[in-house]
Amino acid sequence: MSRFQRLYYGNAVYHVVFRGNNRQNILKSKTDKCDLLKSIQKFQERKGFKVYGFVLMDNHAHMVIEVDEINNISKIMHAILLSFSVKYRRKYPYVGHVWQGRFKSKPIMEEKYILECLDYIHNNPVRAEMIENPNDYIYSSARFYQGLSNKEVYQWVALTKYGDTSVTS
Repeated sequence: MSRFQRLYYGNAVYHVVFRGNNRQNILKSKTDKCDLLKSIQKFQERKGFKVYGFVLMDNHAHMVIEVDEINNISKIMHAILLSFSVKYRRKYPYVGHVWQGRFKSKPIMEEKYILECLDYIHNNPVRAEMIENPNDYIYSSARFYQGLSNKEVYQWVALTKYGDTSVTS
């Protein structure tokens, strides 16, 4: 059975999810997570998309991003995930797909849902019982929304606070 063709919206906000192949822990270490953030940074600079929020779990990641008219979501995510996969295969003796299938992306049409989505992804580590407070998880944009620093992670990704495009980190 063939898969459905993605619908692309210019100047749209998306909730993006991608998972390790076979639900494996791909983002096992601090350096793995930083490598993914560096890949996001590299293509954020090249393709000019905005990152409103993210969380990097061991076996999957969520992002809320806004794309422009020129660079659609598939081009952006293909570049990020391929760049990371190349680094990952060099680092570990890994053969085969790093990521499970296509990434999932859902266009967010309402402002209310963007805020709900950010809350959902920031609470992902809480639901996984890794921490009690979203601000305690380093590999997330939750601290950014609370005005707290996290230079270890935020040095790699330029975050834009949703609803206030003048605030970037």
